Amino acid sequence: NVTLTDKDGNVTVVDKTWTFLKDADGKMRIMAHHSSLPYLPDSPSQITEAEVLAAQEGWGEALVNIATTFDNKGLPAAKTLAGEIIDAAYGYQFGPVLFKPTLANGEQTFRTTREGALAYFVGDDASYPSDTGFALKGWREVEIENSAVRIEGNTAQTMGWVIMTDKSGNVTKVDKTWTF
Repeated sequence: NVTLTDKDGNVTVVDKTWTFLKDADGKMRIMAHHSSLPYLPDSPSQITEAEVLAAQEGWGEALVNIATTFDNKGLPAAKTLAGEIIDAAYGYQFGPVLFKPTLANGEQTFRTTREGALAYFVGDDASYPSDTGFALKGWREVEIENSAVRIEGNTAQTMGWVIMTDKSGNVTKVDKTWTF
């Protein structure tokens, strides 16, 4: 780790990896340089399967809440709620999130920023013209069927299906992998 202190005294700790080559003149040359920001210290406790299942259930409830808020109160209220949910559930405040939305494709498939995630869930962003709002599709029920849950210390991965039912009774079943 490398500790950096800026002119105002703010401290940032980052992971660094370098590969050096000593050239024919005896000068050191950087051949590879990798930085990871931010550095996150280990959590004081291990994540539990119950916490993983609760987080997945919360995601499903949030999807339904955004959809019903849109139906009952309109897009501005749904967009505000979606932003609050993204801030509470996703780790964008720590850096890029590896989010590949179910129904996104083409040049804007991956949503590594909060703005991209919000556009995917509720649309209404000129920077993402193909997004119509995944969370606005009238979802009324979400069921999660995990094929496997793998826990390693303070992280967990799940793989399985998410089965969503809309207000007309139409069912959409998608493959889903999460990392917590």
